[in-house]
Amino acid sequence: MGMLKHDQVLRGVFSQLEYRVRGLLGDGGQGEVYRIESDGSTFALKWYNAQVLRVDRGLYSRLKVVIDRGAPSAKFLWPFELVTLPDGSGLGYLMRLRRAPYLKVHSLLSDEIRPPFRVLATIGCLLTDALFALHSKGLAYQDLNAGNVFFDPETGDIEICDNDNVDIDGAPSVIGGVWEFQAPEVVMRQAGPTRATDLHSLAVMLFRILHLGHPLIGKRELEFQNIKEDLAIRRLFGSEPRFVFDPNDDSNRPLADRHGPVIGHWNIYPQFLRDLFTRAFTEGLHDPIHGRVQETEWRRAMSRLRDAVMTCPHCGAENFYDSTRLSSRQATFACWSCDAQVSSAPARIGLRRIGARPGDVPQVVILENGARLFEHHLGGDYEFAKAHAEVTYASPDGVALLRNLSQVRWSASRQDPGGSSPLVIATGETIPIQPGTRIQFGRSEGEIKC
Repeated sequence: MGMLKHDQVLRGVFSQLEYRVRGLLGDGGQGEVYRIESDGSTFALKWYNAQVLRVDRGLYSRLKVVIDRGAPSAKFLWPFELVTLPDGSGLGYLMRLRRAPYLKVHSLLSDEIRPPFRVLATIGCLLTDALFALHSKGLAYQDLNAGNVFFDPETGDIEICDNDNVDIDGAPSVIGGVWEFQAPEVVMRQAGPTRATDLHSLAVMLFRILHLGHPLIGKRELEFQNIKEDLAIRRLFGSEPRFVFDPNDDSNRPLADRHGPVIGHWNIYPQFLRDLFTRAFTEGLHDPIHGRVQETEWRRAMSRLRDAVMTCPHCGAENFYDSTRLSSRQATFACWSCDAQVSSAPARIGLRRIGARPGDVPQVVILENGARLFEHHLGGDYEFAKAHAEVTYASPDGVALLRNLSQVRWSASRQDPGGSSPLVIATGETIPIQPGTRIQFGRSEGEIKC
């Protein structure tokens, strides 16, 4: 039985509206979550237990800060109202209801469900974009962990809950966070949670989602009977952290019999991603201000990883395009799943903003069947709800086509035997995917290579 009863009346602190409890949705260490109604609308209510209200003296002011500043993006289940009992006692906050099919990231880390790589990369891209929006408001999340991020297993869309942990970046805090995600300076109690410690937690989250293991847990865990004991936590995550793939220190390498998924996944991912993780867990461990990978770097990397997915034509397993293979003149590589040879130079498009500097690296998108271009490919926001272009094999002769799904007319040119042919591709029309074809999408332009 919950702390609140069915049909019990609560009152909004700011709106003075009346809310009625309609059912218990779940519970946790801080309190309980209820479905609640007012004037025909339904919301979620987090209601705190008495112990939390006694201990966390800054809770009310922290909640007021996040309500006043507003949600950084639609990905947050953001508090929008405080509620109490009619006599003013108790405390809770209202947020929108979580979408039904969304699962906790815990289910990924425990390997209960393993979505395609493209979905995992989408989760990473949207998570980093959401944190960037939050940090841009001068806020710190303070307790990023696998229990407060939910995802759609089909699309990779996310929702972030437990936003009552959020506070002004650098404000004094009693929030410690989950030890597996804590930055070394927090573990050692040398600093409180900040944007900089959020960046470490983000890097850990991304590594764990993509590798099914922890970046700092390798063979050194054998030195302790229980990795969760205080001494183990302080040494492995605080005073002596070592990245399992540190290029200059092999003292904490992953073991095949204990950390097999970490080894296997590390070998699958392209070099640009391995380089970022290496920086995050070498320089970033010891230099919180200058060494940590920024949200915008992770966001671009996760988008790039998503766009690099290429399907093995022999077994259907997802592999990744890696430009370092082409630069080393490697024409093919072995599929991680069936060991068949896969081309290192698939059909792809390199996208640049019009007017970009000559040295800017283009966004490369693999043009296999079903691949799509979204707003961020063409110079806009990071969102995967609406595609602007899609690869299809709908032509009678089986030639791959790029279909215009946007409301903007594209201008294109392609190399024909007689020279360059200018083309206009209206909404709904297609253009064959042929090497040398150049397309202007509005704010961006791309060149197709094969």
